[in-house]
Amino acid sequence: MADSSGEEFDERVINSAALLGTAVDDKALLEMTEKLVSVYLQSPNDAEVLAQTLLQVRGFFHKSGLSMDILRQFSVQVIRVVLRSRPAEYYDAMLNMAPSDDGPGGPGDAEGHHAPTELILVPPPQAVTCQNFQDLVAEALCYRLRQITTFFQRRNPLVARGVRAPYLLSPAFEPRLCAVVRETIAPQMFQQKFLNGMAATRPWRQISSADLWRRPDLHADLEKILKAWNAVWKKLYRAEHARQYPLDQRLSPSEAHALTRDQQTLGELQHLLSGPEYALPKLSMGQIKIFQTLPTQFDRPVMEQVWKGLRQTYEQELDRRAYQEKARHGALRDAYLTALDVCGPALGEMLIALSFYSFPRLSLFWLEQFSHNLGSHRDERMHHVPQLIRFLEQEDTRRAAAREPDRNQAEMMASACAAEA
Repeated sequence: MADSSGEEFDERVINSAALLGTAVDDKALLEMTEKLVSVYLQSPNDAEVLAQTLLQVRGFFHKSGLSMDILRQFSVQVIRVVLRSRPAEYYDAMLNMAPSDDGPGGPGDAEGHHAPTELILVPPPQAVTCQNFQDLVAEALCYRLRQITTFFQRRNPLVARGVRAPYLLSPAFEPRLCAVVRETIAPQMFQQKFLNGMAATRPWRQISSADLWRRPDLHADLEKILKAWNAVWKKLYRAEHARQYPLDQRLSPSEAHALTRDQQTLGELQHLLSGPEYALPKLSMGQIKIFQTLPTQFDRPVMEQVWKGLRQTYEQELDRRAYQEKARHGALRDAYLTALDVCGPALGEMLIALSFYSFPRLSLFWLEQFSHNLGSHRDERMHHVPQLIRFLEQEDTRRAAAREPDRNQAEMMASACAAEA
């Protein structure tokens, strides 16, 4: 077993730093720091160390005149010191508590107790107002996209997987996505005359980035904005289609120039959206469609309800606490298939990936076996759940799968492939 100076230590520090980076002000940053410290020092034997650490953290934050950068660096350093002071076995024990270790009151009841499936959530984005209509459109789209990214940034700070997360799960992806919207997508949207004509139709300075998605009286305006959004992504889709399947007919010089420009834009977007912190697939036609439909396919209340059901079913089947009934084999499999139907394949697959980083006993072996419910051979599975298959085929995922212990594989297979039993 590696100690806390190894890969698990590094991953927990990186994940904690990413969570701390989502805090928008010093109050939110202090709250996030206290949560992380409480998770990492939750053992009863650490009660005194926890109290002293929290006292020092609060004292530092209450000093006047400190910038957010300094406060964030301090918080990351606190987490680094706490993690380095404990071996990896300390956190393995927390994740592998016997079912009776959670009392009858349920997870999270005791002060400072962090259940093995309890997550630290990232708050949703805040609305802003803008000085002009073009900026408002860009910020409204970013607001909507950040509702999605902040949902998927939730983390179980105890879980260390050693596998790069898919792009939507990484806090580092969000600012790159919003930069692309502001600097590339929105300007191209305003090449359409009908969108420019809307600038003088309302007092847009009084309307926030959230209002466009919430107010019924702005629904017609939102429809026009989404029409322009879709037009840009459809143009990029056609450019990628032409690259993969060259056109038979001759194009006019202007059409050929526009096609070349759009293909160059796609290459630039690939570069701008990529990062070492996460796995981003090539901007294929399928991936372009995913980005195009993100603003309209996401319903946060529905996603929260589906996630709640996944967590409960996972606990009842694979990680049962004393207060819960044992679920039948295959209940979790059925819950994930339902999630794919309710949330759509793209977001449903991301929910499955999020589960892997949240539920400690959900193994890569389980995910691999589950994927066989979506097709009897790889091409069929790739057609139904391409993001999940790409995730399972990542080089670092394969290495992590090879390190997984062999125990309970029969039970995992029965759970993931109950339909075949």
